Amino acid sequence: MKRFNTWLAEKMTDLLSSMWLFWLLVVMLVVAAIMEPPNTPYTFVMFVISAAFQAVALPVLALTSNIQGDRQKKVIDGTHKMTLEELALIKEQLAMTRKELQMLNEVLEKKK
Repeated sequence: MKRFNTWLAEKMTDLLSSMWLFWLLVVMLVVAAIMEPPNTPYTFVMFVISAAFQAVALPVLALTSNIQGDRQKKVIDGTHKMTLEELALIKEQLAMTRKELQMLNEVLEKKK
């Protein structure tokens, strides 16, 4: 059941965050406003807030979130790459230090 819920959530996220849905909702709202225009300032404001703003905000916010996620992934990937490079350098230095220590121990053994 958990796998199905995850699959369904991913599909719904893709659908609800698509710009196709954004444009579909914009067209539907314009058609609704033409067919039944708000006749007072109050109904106009309520239409804009409750319908237009909420319907259009979801795809735009989801798209913005995806863009931010992509930016964060680039930063994380860059940080990971630099960390691995530094780790390789540290391992190399450690190997050199161990060789030097071994050489020093051999020199000390010979002096005894």
